[in-house]
Amino acid sequence: MLRNKRFFPSLFLLSAVIAGSAALALPEDRDAPMEIESDQADIDQKSQRTLFTGHVQVIQGTFTLWADKVVVQYRHRKPYEITATGEPARFRQLPEKGKPWVKGSGRRIVYRIHADDVILSGKAELLQKGDSFRSDRIVYDRKKARLKAGTAAGGKKRVKVILQPDGKP
Repeated sequence: MLRNKRFFPSLFLLSAVIAGSAALALPEDRDAPMEIESDQADIDQKSQRTLFTGHVQVIQGTFTLWADKVVVQYRHRKPYEITATGEPARFRQLPEKGKPWVKGSGRRIVYRIHADDVILSGKAELLQKGDSFRSDRIVYDRKKARLKAGTAAGGKKRVKVILQPDGKP
C-alpha cells in the first residue's frame, strides 16, 4: 500500500496530462484522410475488413501508428476499428501545437474510432515528455479525457508510473 501522500497528486497530474492530451488531439487530425502503407494488403469487401501486413504505417494528421499487422474493420464503408499488433506496435500523436508528443506502445493497440478510445495491451506504455505510465493494459477515452490502467482497465498487473521533476525531459 502506498503511504506517500505526495504520490497521489502526481499520479493524478500524469493521468490528466496524458489523457487530457489525447482528448485535445489536434482537431484537424480527425478530419484528415487516413493513409495506410504496408508490404501487403488483403481486402475482403464481403466482411468489410482489410488486413495489412509487413511494416505497416497508418497516418492521419499528426497521429501515426506503426505495426507488423493492422486489421481495419469498416462499417458503412468507413473505418470503424483499427487493431494493430507488433513487437511492439507503436503510435504517436501531437496533442496540441507546441506541446510534447504523446507516444504509446504495446503488443496490441486497438483504436475504436466509433468510441474514440484507444486500448493498449501487452506491455502497454504511454509516454509524454519523459513521464511514463506502464501496465499490462491501458485504456484511454479521448472523449471523456479519462485514462484507466491495470485492473481498472481489465488488466491483471499493477501500474507503474514514473514522473520526472519539472523541466526534465
